[in-house]
Amino acid sequence: SDFSEDTYRTLTAVDSAVMVIDAAKGIEAQTLKLFEVCRLRDIPIITFINKIDREGRDPLALLDEIASTLALDVTPAVWPLGQGVDFRGTVDLATSRVLAPDGSLVRGFTSLDDLLGDEKLVADPVIKASLDNLELARAGLPEFDLETFRAGHLTPVIFGSALKDISVPELLAAIGNWSPEPRPQPAEP
Repeated sequence: SDFSEDTYRTLTAVDSAVMVIDAAKGIEAQTLKLFEVCRLRDIPIITFINKIDREGRDPLALLDEIASTLALDVTPAVWPLGQGVDFRGTVDLATSRVLAPDGSLVRGFTSLDDLLGDEKLVADPVIKASLDNLELARAGLPEFDLETFRAGHLTPVIFGSALKDISVPELLAAIGNWSPEPRPQPAEP
């Protein structure tokens, strides 16, 4: 809240934004106020759910909170395999890769069924439960659509940890690949 006025002014000039949500706290009051400014301007938003290396809320519950509180379509872009002490890595849906917590490649895949059929992966109950939840999310949520994102109606969600550099490269790639080019903004009187 100390920087809210500066942030509001900045949001009048941006072409896209990253909304950071704490995995344990969910959407906080100040985030909601800043989101409303983005909504008024139809600013495309990439959502980064931070601190998945700590204990937090269920990823499906966080997606549901974003969708219901912000009236915004959500789609997973990077999904966590476990959380906190049980964190095993991420599934990058944009590049079809499973990544270890250190960002190294575990394996590639062509479909979610490949991962669910991988006996070595699903032998770990944490990974199996996470993949089952990802399957539920993919079945009930819209696919990523670049035009819908750029119109400000869909937010891709990336689970990660800024402090431990988990999913930060994927976030930067998403900004570079999906965010619109700079466009003219009307001056305010």
